[in-house]
Amino acid sequence: MPTAPPPLRGVIVGYGHMGRLHGKRLLERQDAELVAVIDPISPMNDEGPRWCAGLAALDTLGPLDFAVVAAPSAEHAPLARALLDRGLAVLVEKPLTPTAAEAEALIGETRLSVSHLERFNPALLALPKGATPRYLRAERLAPPRSRGLDVDVILDLMIHDLDLALWLGGGAPVRTLQAVGVSVRGGALDIAEAWIELEGGFTATLTASRVSRAAARRLRVVNDGEYFSLDLNSRRAERVPWGEGDLDAHPVELPPGDSITALHDAFLAAVRGEAPFPVPAAEGARAVALAERVAVAARRG
Repeated sequence: MPTAPPPLRGVIVGYGHMGRLHGKRLLERQDAELVAVIDPISPMNDEGPRWCAGLAALDTLGPLDFAVVAAPSAEHAPLARALLDRGLAVLVEKPLTPTAAEAEALIGETRLSVSHLERFNPALLALPKGATPRYLRAERLAPPRSRGLDVDVILDLMIHDLDLALWLGGGAPVRTLQAVGVSVRGGALDIAEAWIELEGGFTATLTASRVSRAAARRLRVVNDGEYFSLDLNSRRAERVPWGEGDLDAHPVELPPGDSITALHDAFLAAVRGEAPFPVPAAEGARAVALAERVAVAARRG
């Protein structure tokens, strides 16, 4: 019986909210070893991976295979570049970068993947294989919080659904875009709505707010002859066929697991050379470019 290959060795750079979520899942795996956490403020106790204050410590950690970048958005591009130059495969938290120009500079990096987690949400994975959706309605709401404020609500929250719209729409170019936005706390936009039509007819209407009383992540995906109501928070999905009188909803069984584990499965398989890298840099850059266009339109009102 063949022996299992040794676990891939990796680090997390940045240990805020998302860094901790990645760390928790990586520590549960048998095929990966989280060697160190790199963060200027020590997030670790005496137990667990080694803590390092900066990238210079990479030279002391021995051979490494991958890195997860979960630092603030403004640091994504320089950190990704430094890690790629060291020969590591890199998984970068969304958004890939805060600007389209920075993202475009990373497009040629074939060992970089973007952490667009919602593609791996069990509720999304319940959609029929090969379906060609015609319409997406997304509502993404969050209460006020301290993290994510280095960017506006479009790059903070709506970026998830902009990526889903482009992904479900087959990556077609944008034909029409309208948006509105509001700054509640002064400065960056805190509420935004966008209406986007892609070439070929796929349409998305997206709402994002980070000043809501309660959190919500709800999608409606319309196919020919049916639509799906997806609750990404509670991980519930219902299928509603058209033309059946009272539009009865039929629960859809979701695959087991969670989105971070599913993303790690795909990313680590790519690091081992078993599959393509999920969410390549070009697709992450495409979402950032669309977010930039939405922000411009929203500020114009």
